[in-house]
This record gives sequence, C-alpha cells and structure tokens, in this order.
Amino acid sequence: MRLLKSALVLLLPVIVIISCTPRAALTPQAAFHDLKEAFRKSDAAGLERQLSRDSVRKIRRMTELFSLMDGRQRDALSEKFKVPPERLKKLSVRDYCALTLALGKGSNAVGTATTRAIVGIDRKGPRAVIRVDNGMELPFVKEGPYWKFDMTGF
Repeated sequence: MRLLKSALVLLLPVIVIISCTPRAALTPQAAFHDLKEAFRKSDAAGLERQLSRDSVRKIRRMTELFSLMDGRQRDALSEKFKVPPERLKKLSVRDYCALTLALGKGSNAVGTATTRAIVGIDRKGPRAVIRVDNGMELPFVKEGPYWKFDMTGF
C-alpha cells in the first residue's frame, strides 16, 4: 500500500506537467518557430497544425477547385506538383501541405521566410505580422490561447 502511495505521489506532478503543457504556440514567435520546424523537417502534419482555421478553409476550397478542373488544367498542375492527375481530385489538407513541402523551401515563399531571422513583430490584438531579415512578412492570428499561421493573405 505504501508503495502505491509513493508511486502516486511521484506520478501526480508528472501528470500535472504533461496536462499543462501547451499544445500549440502561445506567442507569435513560438508559432514562427513551429512553422520553421515543420518546413525544416518536411513535416506535413506539423505544418497542418500550424494553420489557422481560415487557412484550412482556404486550402479545402483550393483542393475542391482542383477536382473541378478540366483534364488539361489538372495535367498541368499535376506536372508542377509531380503527382498523378487523379490524386489532385481528392487531396486532403495534409496532402496539400505535403505537396507544398515537397516543392522545397526555395520555391515556396513561406518556406524561404522560415529560413530567415526575425527582425520585427507588429502585434495588434489577435493579429501579428513577423518580419524577417529579407523583408518578407508572415501573418499570424490568435485562435483561443494559441497563435497560428494565417495564409489567407497569400
């Protein structure tokens, strides 16, 4: 019985720490860092987690439009993304993120920006813009307690 109580006393702080750990970025800088890591690791799931709700809606709308394209348009897009045209008909948000990451940092403005150093942050209420040393700016939005990348302006 004493062993059980001792184990419970030791385990309780661990449970509290784990349950209180943030599940997403609590500052715009942390959100930028998480976005940077998703690009660095080519982590589609990580990139998807960094997206604001409006960004996810925008991607869903874009992927719906892919499925409505005529054959020539879809063939051209599939050549750019280097995927079969039929796959473009049913892309998920994560699939879209994976394709974005597959294009590489050099051909993606956001990926390029995440390789740069932060030189400024303009924060106004639930919105923030992070400026990096090559002049690019990335918008972030606060959703609940967490900051997310807002790609709706791109």
